[in-house]
Amino acid sequence: MRILGKILYKPFFLPHSGLEALTPVLGSLLLLLITVALMGAVVVSFNSVSGEENFQSPVAKITLESCRGGLYGVGPTAERVRLEENRIVLIHEGGSSLPIDAVSIRIYGYGNSYQGIPGYGGNSIKGDLSVSYLDMSSQGKNPKYMALNGAVLENGFWDVGEKLILCGQDSSVNAIDSSVKVSVNGVGNTSDNYGFKEGSEITLKVIDTKSRIVLAEQRAVVKHVEGKN
Repeated sequence: MRILGKILYKPFFLPHSGLEALTPVLGSLLLLLITVALMGAVVVSFNSVSGEENFQSPVAKITLESCRGGLYGVGPTAERVRLEENRIVLIHEGGSSLPIDAVSIRIYGYGNSYQGIPGYGGNSIKGDLSVSYLDMSSQGKNPKYMALNGAVLENGFWDVGEKLILCGQDSSVNAIDSSVKVSVNGVGNTSDNYGFKEGSEITLKVIDTKSRIVLAEQRAVVKHVEGKN
């Protein structure tokens, strides 16, 4: 019994050779865990990059074909330029079809706008003009905008070869909130109509609203309205 007790209570130790055999196994397991972790990180990174690629902004060539107009309500009656005679024509010459509700346009130059309701009291203010089309859909626009741009608005995309015509009277009528915003010298409480001074230069930017990337930037000199003396 004494011999059995000694055997039962004898401390258990692995032989040195056993430790040597176990060390490579532990090392292999550790390397396997590190490899799996690294592979997981690579997969996550790849998915993130792929996701970003799916949301890349479109690429399109937009050309400012013409810009005509002038300050409205200024000068002799026979020579005055009306709001609707301020027109900017843009043409899509190549690249991606642009969803019109995801495209905005910014125009900067010297011109005038109106405080109050044109024809019903108020006053014209002129200076550094900033015009913002929040999107190019028919929402918040004057019905004349829809009449001028029916081909583009029909399917909701600005396709290659199609023209988009901007007019100084594109802002909405009545109580509808306009998607055309106009400020003069930083003052934004205008009727959101506009006219750019003849002979001055404007800068126009076409922007993808999802990525906020500028798709095109054009400059042009405002030319005389056709048919005016």
